[in-house]
Amino acid sequence: MRSTQAIKQGSWRSQVRITSRTVLPVIALFLIGGMYLAVNSRVAREGRRVLELQSQMAELERQTAELRSNLAELTMPGRMLELAFEMGFRPAEMGDIIYVVVPEYQSGEPFVAPSPPTSLTDREGGLSPAYTETLGEWMSRWLRRGIESSP
Repeated sequence: MRSTQAIKQGSWRSQVRITSRTVLPVIALFLIGGMYLAVNSRVAREGRRVLELQSQMAELERQTAELRSNLAELTMPGRMLELAFEMGFRPAEMGDIIYVVVPEYQSGEPFVAPSPPTSLTDREGGLSPAYTETLGEWMSRWLRRGIESSP
């Protein structure tokens, strides 16, 4: 009887062992699948949020462009003159202008405009002389050197 009982217990233990070996990987797969779904749903939710923000940004850019267009239309010189005349303003004449002299006012030094970057007065500009020569100047110098050295 003991041998029959040992066989029954042994088969039961082997079934538990086999079952645990197959159930554990299945549980692990379910856990990995659940984590995968959780991450993907979060990515999809954030993707939808990004799309919504992009559409809001496009709408705001459109509104900004419309407002800039309206501002440009309202501040056109012709329109500004028309509005000024409607409000009772008129162009100033020489007799209308009053200059105010402020005693003890010290004016700053007069403005001196800088020379443009293409000016020939500042040709050197810290560059090596090798880079201040044009292609034509270099070619003529090279040809003169070739003619002078030939016998």
